[in-house]
Amino acid sequence: MKLPKLDINFCKVVIGVGFSLLWARVMYLVWQQPSFITFVWFYLLIGSVILKWVIFGIVDRIHLKVRIKAVSGELDAASTRVHQATKGEFKSNGQQVNINNAADTDFTQRLNQLEHNVLSFGNMVEIALKSSIESLQSRDTELATKIIRHDQELDRTEFAIRQDCMSLLAVDYSWGSDLRMIVALLGIITELERMGDYAEGIANITLMIGNQPLLKPLIDIPVMAQRGTEMLRGSLESLSERDVEKSKHICQIDDEVDALYDQIFREFLLLMVENQKNITQATRLIWVAHNLERFADRVTNICEHVVFGITGEMVDIGASKY
Repeated sequence: MKLPKLDINFCKVVIGVGFSLLWARVMYLVWQQPSFITFVWFYLLIGSVILKWVIFGIVDRIHLKVRIKAVSGELDAASTRVHQATKGEFKSNGQQVNINNAADTDFTQRLNQLEHNVLSFGNMVEIALKSSIESLQSRDTELATKIIRHDQELDRTEFAIRQDCMSLLAVDYSWGSDLRMIVALLGIITELERMGDYAEGIANITLMIGNQPLLKPLIDIPVMAQRGTEMLRGSLESLSERDVEKSKHICQIDDEVDALYDQIFREFLLLMVENQKNITQATRLIWVAHNLERFADRVTNICEHVVFGITGEMVDIGASKY
């Protein structure tokens, strides 16, 4: 049976009681029958000064050194887990995004295929985010490692789609709405690639936390992730449906995500104030919430690209307060 660790305040109480008994013994060795004044200045005043400023000062310094060593060890172990997860080359499962079309393929078909690939890329990012939150909730380091290595596949997909966009831009008859849409798709894949990095970052935090019990059940963080993926799915639907109003409506959900982030920040900040041992994990979970908040902001950027691709208008429909 594993014994619980003693709190520093409990240790101070034990030390204080022991010192009080010892100091009383010293006083009665010096004075057989000490007067009330002697009791006050020697036992209470001098004893309190020695106990509080000397003994407790030594105890606090020792405790601080122990905590620093423990946190340092925890940080080193977390860094090691992250480093090991990023070692080695991720092997693709063979399912490549087909973006290399024959030279004689019709331009419209190539553009439609390009848009389809962007939608597939968005689906990959959505899955990565959901998996990262799942790994965090269950502290599944194996799943987190897979997500981190899979980010290389997201990067390769983004690069390949970008290359195809450039090849279409080089075609002489890419003009008007087609040109706008290609430029919009370039902006969208840039946002998607960064959103994939946020999922990877959450997986990294899962490895940093390791098998430590969570400070509290994760309630608002999964809700933030759900709202973010709903926004992403809706933004891509607005692209395929050419629905400008839907893009603008999706951005309104970002206010809900911001409110959840505020709530999570306050909760974990209070946990830090309550107990300094909570600082490391609480800070990391705030990072998770921040990644999710930025994920939602990136979706609003996608919506702006969609509006530009459809109408040619540059609008700011997703301003964040962060």
